[in-house]
Formats: sequence, C-alpha cells, structure tokens
Amino acid sequence: MKSDEEIMQELVKYAHLKIVKNNAYPFCTFIVKNGVILAKGYNIRVNAYGDKTMHGEMEAMRRATTALANNLDLSGCTLYSTCEPCLACFESALWTKTKRFVIGITHDDFPEYFHDHPYTIEDYEIDNPGDIEVVRNVCHEQNINLFQLAKEIYGW
Repeated sequence: MKSDEEIMQELVKYAHLKIVKNNAYPFCTFIVKNGVILAKGYNIRVNAYGDKTMHGEMEAMRRATTALANNLDLSGCTLYSTCEPCLACFESALWTKTKRFVIGITHDDFPEYFHDHPYTIEDYEIDNPGDIEVVRNVCHEQNINLFQLAKEIYGW
C-alpha cells in the first residue's frame, strides 16, 4: 500500500498539472481508501462558475460518494489535500464520516487564505479530542511551491 507521502506526491503532480493546464488554483484533493485513489478534485469552478462551494474537496467528496454509491458515507477513507481544508469543506468531510486528513500546508503557511475562517481543524481537535486523525505538512515544501507558483500566476 502507498504511503501518505507517495499519495501526496501524486496529488502535488496533479495540482501542478491543473494549475498550468486548467488555470486552476492549487487547492486540490484526493479521496483515498485502502491506498486506492477513489476520486480527485480541484478548485477551478469557484471563479469559472461563480460558485463558492466548488472547492477541490467538495468535488472529490461528491465523486467519491457517487463512485461508492453509499449514501454519502466515506468511512474508512482519507482526505488528502494540498492545503488545510476551509471550514465548509472540513465540516462536509465530517458529515461524510471522514475521520482521517492528510494535508500539505496549514493555515499558518498562508494565513491570507484563511482570514475569513475563524474556526480551524486545530480548534475541532481541541473541542473533540481523538475524534479525527490529522497528518500535517506532508510534502510540505512541494506544496509551498505550488502555492507560490499560483501567487506568481494569479498575482495573489
């Protein structure tokens, strides 16, 4: 079975491809079960369609629950994300019974992306000890580079 780092390296490659080929933002996600990537998602529709709910996590969760045909239950799956999910994506993941999160960068790395998110995954962990597992900073430098590339391209 692939390690968290191997899967994150695949996610970083996917995100880089989406940035350069699809004008996407670097917020990309895989939903993985037993080492198998069930679904992928990336963030382009927020601007392309004016839909603030279409983050990479939302797209990947929608695709995974459809692929599993299991009534929105992603128990036993891991959400891999280039960046710590925003509150809306994180709460949606909890609704799908996702309990494991592997993230490349956190709100501390690029606080400008989290300025309107008063509640973080860390807050949830404090309020609900032992409820979820979060593995942070996997392939950290590669994910930092993704976001720096996006800043250069989009002028953030």
